[in-house]
Amino acid sequence: MSKERVETYSDGVFAIVTTLLIFGLRAPQIASHSSLSQYARAMVPLIPNLVSFILSFGTISVHWVSHHSFFHHLDHVTIGLVWLNNFFLLWICLLPFPTAMLGDHPTDQFPILLYAVDSLLCALSFYLFRTYASRAKLFKVEAYSRTQRPRRSLPVIGLYLLSIPLAFVNAYFSLACFFLVPLLYFIPSFIQTYIK
Repeated sequence: MSKERVETYSDGVFAIVTTLLIFGLRAPQIASHSSLSQYARAMVPLIPNLVSFILSFGTISVHWVSHHSFFHHLDHVTIGLVWLNNFFLLWICLLPFPTAMLGDHPTDQFPILLYAVDSLLCALSFYLFRTYASRAKLFKVEAYSRTQRPRRSLPVIGLYLLSIPLAFVNAYFSLACFFLVPLLYFIPSFIQTYIK
């Protein structure tokens, strides 16, 4: 199977999943010709759903950029990598469900745990990508394998692992771990060191 076909399929899945995220947001029921303050009051209950949408959109965007960078550096793909890609996309496809639950119940343990476990499985899948490609010598140039080392996934895996026990201590600490993950990718030194 060609590398381009895997990338095209993956891009399609990412596009559909990011589209599905928006279905967690519904316009409030409000009478026509309402005032700005009435609209503002009607929008307040939607804030958790909007925040969970932004969080998941950021997370999926980080995965998409990392996925693109990873495949760009590959010389070719094997059937093993294709199935690891499908395993990764499984957890990406599931993300709209915990996103919707988190938006409806932002401080409840179960939605937080569900979001944490799904996000952890996404991160672990990417770790498997990097491990498999390094061992199978699938990179175009050996220098690329150093920039795509499996340990590059460890900070994200660590944050998602930490968010699970924190859900039993304080929901806000666990939620903070979720928001730290996309932020890691916007810190220039992290990008230069871990993402290239």
